[in-house]
Amino acid sequence: MSRQLTAIIVDDERLAREGLMLRLNDDPRFDVVAQCPSAQHALNAIEQFQPDIAFVDIEMSGLSGLELAELLSQNTTPVPKIVFVTAFREFALNAFEFQAFDYLLKPFSDDRLASCLSKLTDSFFDSDVVLQHHKLDELLSRKTGNSIDGFIRNLEVTSGGSMSELQRSVSMKSGSEWIRVRLDDISWIEAAGDYMCVHTLDGTHIIRKTLKQFEQELDPNLFPRVNRSAMINMSKLKRLTPNSNGEYEAQLTSGDSVKVSRKYKFKLEELRTKGGSEA
Repeated sequence: MSRQLTAIIVDDERLAREGLMLRLNDDPRFDVVAQCPSAQHALNAIEQFQPDIAFVDIEMSGLSGLELAELLSQNTTPVPKIVFVTAFREFALNAFEFQAFDYLLKPFSDDRLASCLSKLTDSFFDSDVVLQHHKLDELLSRKTGNSIDGFIRNLEVTSGGSMSELQRSVSMKSGSEWIRVRLDDISWIEAAGDYMCVHTLDGTHIIRKTLKQFEQELDPNLFPRVNRSAMINMSKLKRLTPNSNGEYEAQLTSGDSVKVSRKYKFKLEELRTKGGSEA
């Protein structure tokens, strides 16, 4: 998950609420936005916070947890996933009749809670993936009149089938703004601590990204890695000059010189031969 899941705890016993909150606070995937001593408080909190999850005790004074779940099922407000928490095993069947996500029997172990929380995060991750797919499908349809499946089919039949033909630029965040840089303008990319230096015709951009992320975004035949902390644009390679230690120096058209370690030199020689770069 790329976001925290919000949760409320509904229990008329203060110590039970605080105990569960402490355990949830130890997990950075979850954010407890409210503790509710009654079902009525929970209804107000759900309307205010619209949490992803509600941990609900079943036996409470006033409205029970089951009655709360029934009320929520009749409501148009987005309903949180409900995890019933109770000391009474006999309520389990009734709980699942209300489509409870899970059922924790007090006292529950850390392992049992961890299992429940993992299932919750997996469930929301799957839902987010489906939602993003629908959003992308809708956006493509609106902009191009084509669906995702149709877009993929078009890619498959594109002459040569090369994604590199479709990729002409890359987006990156420089400081507080997003910029788009043409790939042909990039000479080379190097790691500098927690940042990346993208050397272009217009200067150097400092980017908060990893070399691995660039490798995943860029065609490795066009932007191969040349040492542990650098990759070059093959179209900017002017010549390879061997060193006495068996490594190379990649001379670029920009005038920059980048070390090519032994581990990567054979792949670079192969790409250079295919591309017909100057020796």
